[in-house]
Amino acid sequence: MAKKKIKNTKRKLHENASYYFAGHVDSEGNVTPLLLTDVEFKKAKIRANKNPEDVPLDFIVFSQAHKDK
Repeated sequence: MAKKKIKNTKRKLHENASYYFAGHVDSEGNVTPLLLTDVEFKKAKIRANKNPEDVPLDFIVFSQAHKDK
């Protein structure tokens, strides 16, 4: 799975310059966009690798083209 960093366009002092984009889809199909720091992404990846039995077999991967302004 490809991972792409999203630039923090209105960065404030001590904030990350970029984030990883992810999305959460609940049981009703509602999508919540998420922005993860490097540390949060690594922790989530480690957790998923340690608990493969908890990763749904029918998880959804989606992508939407985004054009920079």
